[in-house]
Amino acid sequence: MQRVAVLVVFAVVACGGGKKGGGNGTPDASNPCGVFGTACTTGTQCCSGMCDPQGACSANDPTTCGSAGTSCSANTDCCTTSCVGNVCSDHQCTSDAQSCSADGECCSGKCTNGKCEQLNSSCHTDGNACTANTDCCSSLCNANHICGPSSFCVQDGDACAHDSECCGDLCDIMPGHTIGLCTHPMPGSTNCQAGVDGTVCNGCGDCCSRLCEVYAPTGVKICQPAEGCRVDGDICHQDSDCCGAAGTGLPGDGHVTCLKQNASDPVGICRNPMACDPEGDVCHYKNYAACGNSSARNDCCGGTGNSGVCQLDALGVPRCYGLGSGCQMAGSDCAFSGDCCNGEPCVPDGSGHLHCGAGCVNTGGQCSATADCCNGETCVFTAGQEFGTCGASGSGSAACALEGQSCTANGQCCNNDCNIVDGTGAVVPCTGQAGCTCFVPLF
Repeated sequence: MQRVAVLVVFAVVACGGGKKGGGNGTPDASNPCGVFGTACTTGTQCCSGMCDPQGACSANDPTTCGSAGTSCSANTDCCTTSCVGNVCSDHQCTSDAQSCSADGECCSGKCTNGKCEQLNSSCHTDGNACTANTDCCSSLCNANHICGPSSFCVQDGDACAHDSECCGDLCDIMPGHTIGLCTHPMPGSTNCQAGVDGTVCNGCGDCCSRLCEVYAPTGVKICQPAEGCRVDGDICHQDSDCCGAAGTGLPGDGHVTCLKQNASDPVGICRNPMACDPEGDVCHYKNYAACGNSSARNDCCGGTGNSGVCQLDALGVPRCYGLGSGCQMAGSDCAFSGDCCNGEPCVPDGSGHLHCGAGCVNTGGQCSATADCCNGETCVFTAGQEFGTCGASGSGSAACALEGQSCTANGQCCNNDCNIVDGTGAVVPCTGQAGCTCFVPLF
């Protein structure tokens, strides 16, 4: 799969954007775009197409890249993974251990004694030549036999130049280098050690969200975000991102914080080291063992055991639900859509606090998962961020419904998977009743 300027799940227009490994874009050195950190007022001024809230150009996401001749601040900005003299080269970067004359020629961004240094000794980083998916840190060897991006964010161990490129929002760069390796916060043990949103996975047991599904633009399975609050072990920037944050009044209120290795770190993980599992957190669902979810505890704050407090959300993820027969009205605090009356989405406001909405989220509105968006639209995620923005990928409500969106029959779902949880907790095909959503049972 090649990098493209617009994708189904992550849609960004990049200045001079082109396809990964081709280097066939039209040179535009006479009209350079803003590189990482350049002052901006709109995304059109930036090579990445993204101007952050602080008024500076942010990093390219891994699914977009600058074509030959456009401005760059590091190799990962460019389709060729080669940035020489702050301009994207028209030559594909030189693979590890091959001859070089300048740092920017190398996929690793470092030329030492006439040879390209190797960033990762266990796999090939972005831009290197490959013959199989297993060669690449990203788990994707594209059609040009080049290691390319497999997700909306860069995998741990793959090449990065900025924190915001990485699934874990951390880029570890050695002194004297312009390119480093992605990693994720590790301030302490959790029930989920590595499978943050966007990470390549093989099954739902690999993911904090327990939701391992194909990422449509690349065909690679990645950990997809669960709807609503971020679950135990997932990345966060503030306490309110997490299930169990203080101040919600929901079961487990205050049991979870966004734990950071250092107080000054911008990113941490949602961590609940001792207390019961709060509202919205992943839990042990009966008949769910085939998913390999042994790390999901049977200890919801609203009640333990198979007492009905562990329920499947709109995406089929088992979540702690302790409101009994009650529900939260529009505007009230929530952990996931299961808390909200009439199945309304649980969405972040401008400050990131989650509340029950008053209907599906339209284009441009904030979302926690595609399930929040109106049928036919997806939740567009930015690397290193917990929440996204609904973007059109079809024709609104006339398009087929995507995972987690409402339906009454299979034909309404893009994947013909309209299901509902019956009174016994079993997942059964929908036959026209209310409350059905498009999802593939995980067990």
